[in-house]
Amino acid sequence: DAEAQSMGLGTTLFDRLYQRLGPSAVRMLVTQHRMHADIMAFPSAALYEGRLVPAPSVAAHRLEDLLIPPGHPALAQSPDGAHVLEDPLRPGARVFIDTAGAGFAETQRQPDRSTMNPEMAQRTAAEVRRLLSRGVPASAVAVLTPYDAQVGVLRGLLATEVESGLEVGSIDSFQGREKEAIVLDLVRQNDDAEIGFLRDIRRMNVALTRARRFLILVGDSATLGQTGFYAKYLADVELRGAWVSVFSDPAEIF
Repeated sequence: DAEAQSMGLGTTLFDRLYQRLGPSAVRMLVTQHRMHADIMAFPSAALYEGRLVPAPSVAAHRLEDLLIPPGHPALAQSPDGAHVLEDPLRPGARVFIDTAGAGFAETQRQPDRSTMNPEMAQRTAAEVRRLLSRGVPASAVAVLTPYDAQVGVLRGLLATEVESGLEVGSIDSFQGREKEAIVLDLVRQNDDAEIGFLRDIRRMNVALTRARRFLILVGDSATLGQTGFYAKYLADVELRGAWVSVFSDPAEIF
């Protein structure tokens, strides 16, 4: 990353155009056609001066509006025998699963020193399986994480689900794309509040805005909460009743 910055790759094409042409050349598109209003709320407030608004067609759309694939076991539990099940323990369109206190210490893959957190990955995989057990099609879900090493761990844990259509990839690889549900593994858990990649708010904004109907974040509030952007994010999810501790439940399947 430091080498890329030194070569000028830390400045986007739009930044350069703005610097050359000035504010008069910029027009912000304020109506977004992807995200549920609750997923949009924090990025809008933090990065877009609160100016984003959801199109009526997406403002309140939910996973429960989707149909369960034929033959899925969840059909037997669906009230109408057709739609994705509600999850009373994961309410709303956005949930933060807090791993603070669980001892999920990060480590580094050798020899490239890419950061990974195998125990957090196991919890992320459990959240994915719980989500899929509601009847959400595997092809409608993506698991994103900032580090290649964690991508590898997650793909190993979720190999069966990947064969069924689940996507597991890096945050950067998913720019410009979307899924009905996104599970975001934030990896970092250490005593020094060192968050590396996660300090790049523009790249993290990609991760926070890829989900259409449902977003789960798995991360350690004690590590993240010492950085301003994430402290505000954590306060926001707590205010909205979207904060769930790993000690609350084991993320069992339906």
